Amino acid sequence: MTVRHKENSIYQLMSEIRKLNRSSAMLHYAIAQKGKLNTTDAECIDFLMEMGPSTAGDLARITKLTTGAITNVIDRLERANVVRRESDPKDRRKVIIRLRNENNDVPNNHFLAMATDVFKFLSGYNEDQLQLLSVMTKEVTKIFEHHAELVSEH
Repeated sequence: MTVRHKENSIYQLMSEIRKLNRSSAMLHYAIAQKGKLNTTDAECIDFLMEMGPSTAGDLARITKLTTGAITNVIDRLERANVVRRESDPKDRRKVIIRLRNENNDVPNNHFLAMATDVFKFLSGYNEDQLQLLSVMTKEVTKIFEHHAELVSEH
């Protein structure tokens, strides 16, 4: 493979990653709209689905929202009956935010359908290919997170 051919392949892959990011954002927006939520609210649901019950401070840190903004998100999600606030049994000063699983049909159904399709697609790869894809995705995610922090700092 020539250097030029390799560079073209890298640029093509970078283009596909950009398209993946855009389509992911569009999917989150569509699911949020279907559930009559805004995108930030839907992202918080996604974080809670991944992390499990969390404090408001944990959600603020992971989403990079202010504590005031995350309180507004939690208030909206609580009014929509998507989350509930619970006292932290270890520290009564803290409040734990927990998803009300019975009320998450819209995001759960859409994410489950998408995850099923992705799983089916990835099942066609062998173990070595899956490991390579996993490492690549993890490292590109780190790069994106690093640059998101750089943008936030300036």
